[in-house]
Amino acid sequence: MNDRKQHRRGALTVEMALVLPICFLFMFGLFDFCRLLMVRQVVTNAARAGARYATVSTSSATTAQVQAVVQNYLAGQAPSASTTISVYLANPSTGANIGNWTGAQLGQAIGVQVSTTYTPMLSKFSMLPSSVPVTETAIMRSEANQ
Repeated sequence: MNDRKQHRRGALTVEMALVLPICFLFMFGLFDFCRLLMVRQVVTNAARAGARYATVSTSSATTAQVQAVVQNYLAGQAPSASTTISVYLANPSTGANIGNWTGAQLGQAIGVQVSTTYTPMLSKFSMLPSSVPVTETAIMRSEANQ
């Protein structure tokens, strides 16, 4: 009977050695996917904050100031080397870029588009591509020039 317990103890070790790596891979894959969702939400909110700043200060702010607001909101969550921030006068129905935003009149749409690339930590194991493009646009109506 004592010999049987010794044999079972070794079986548990082998089972754990087989199952534990699979559990870790699943956990890290889930972590990477959730981090992708978090980065996407941060980029969305950064575009919204930049659009809000641009709409209330069309007569006094510059594109560089709006871009600084967006970068501050991103707070290092997106790689700055691959992040592009565009501020433009937008077509309200299509969202297309139709010109310079600084001359926007009251009620005209201003768009802020933030594009970046998310790189998963374990792309080979989490079944995500090696890089995922994240692009978000916020469009708001100008409130400043009356």
